[in-house]
Amino acid sequence: MSQDRRVVSDTGPMISLEKLGDGFRILRLLYDRILIPPSVLAEVIHGQFIDEHAYMEHYGISGFLEVTQVQSQRALPESELLDPGEIDAIRLALERNLPLLIEEEAGRRVAQQLGLQFSGIAGQILKAFRAEAIPSSEAQEKLRELLAAGRINKRIYETLSEVLRSS
Repeated sequence: MSQDRRVVSDTGPMISLEKLGDGFRILRLLYDRILIPPSVLAEVIHGQFIDEHAYMEHYGISGFLEVTQVQSQRALPESELLDPGEIDAIRLALERNLPLLIEEEAGRRVAQQLGLQFSGIAGQILKAFRAEAIPSSEAQEKLRELLAAGRINKRIYETLSEVLRSS
């Protein structure tokens, strides 16, 4: 049985990927498809793109990004702390039994309570390095880009940089 190479994403990780030079390429090395609910798509294109096709064309992710309807209306713990995109992304990950890309603290806490496997983009960079999909130098550069864009804090940057150096 082949490994399912799909992942669900919330809005934050999509924004982080947009900030990286060719950020989606790293995820293409790890996954065949990124699933996002319509609410996440609305958040990422809001005020920047005419529609989803313009967004996908701009980042070259047509066929890689799949907008997927959420079927579940499952109640989530601490849902009052989550935005609609986070709620839908968590529900979609639960429905499909897939890992979740999420960066916001409240959303990560809920994902953990529900037993979901989750990560932010910095974690995906480390995963790509450990899978030998990217060299240490590229992983280090991507972490620097995330730090410069304000997508990770200095503590996370330093911790992951040390992991890269010691590997």
